[in-house]
Amino acid sequence: KVWNAISGQELVSFLHNNIVKCADFAGSDELVITGGQDKAVRIFDVNRPDVSTTVVTHAASVRSVKWSSHRNVAISADTGRQINIIDVRAPSVVKTLEAPENIASISLTSDGRMLSCAAGRRILAWDIDSFDLVKDFAVEYDVSVAAINPARTRIVVGGRSDLLIRSCDFESEKQIATHKGHHGPVHDACFSPDGHVYATGSEDGTVRLWQANPGSEYGLWKTRKI
Repeated sequence: KVWNAISGQELVSFLHNNIVKCADFAGSDELVITGGQDKAVRIFDVNRPDVSTTVVTHAASVRSVKWSSHRNVAISADTGRQINIIDVRAPSVVKTLEAPENIASISLTSDGRMLSCAAGRRILAWDIDSFDLVKDFAVEYDVSVAAINPARTRIVVGGRSDLLIRSCDFESEKQIATHKGHHGPVHDACFSPDGHVYATGSEDGTVRLWQANPGSEYGLWKTRKI
C-alpha cells in the first residue's frame, strides 16, 4: 500500500498473492519495487496498480529491496546469499553479488554510493560505482543490520540475539560504543543525511533515535549546565 505521508490517506494498493517483506520507491513517486515470500521482485506503476513486471526471481524469499539514487538502480537481497543489482528501465539484472553467509539485511548510505550488508557474523560493504568489495570483517555476535554514515567513518550494527546497538569505526573496525534500549531484534538502521543522528527499527514495535556523538547539542538534544 502507498499512503499520503501527511494526511495518512491510502492512495493505492498493490495486490500480491503472498507475504510482502519489503518495498521502496524506484526513482520516482510513480514506480514502486517490492519483494517478498514468493521470491519475486516486482515493479508497479501507481497509475496502473493492477499490472506488475517481475524483474527477477530469487532462489530464496526476498529480504530487502533498496533504491540507489546515485546509480539509478534497485538492489534486492534474499534470505540466502544473493544480492541483485537491477536496472528498472530495462528491466534486468546487471550485476549479482554474493554474501559469504545468509543475509539478514542490506542498507545504503544516504547518497546511495555505498551498500552495506549484515550476513551471519560478517559485515560487508560494496562501492556502488565499481561494485568492488571495500569492507568485510567478522564479529563475535550474530548481526541483524549494518548501516554506514555519510562520511564513511562509522558503522552502526544491530545484534540479532543480544538486542544491542554497536557503533564501530569504519577503518579500524573496532567497536566504539554499545547502546541498550530495544527489547526485540533490530531489523533496520539508517543515518540522517548529516550523519549526526541514526535511527533503528526493532521487532519490539519502536523506532529509536540515537546521537552519533552523544553529549553534543543537536535538535531536541540539549546540554544542561549544572
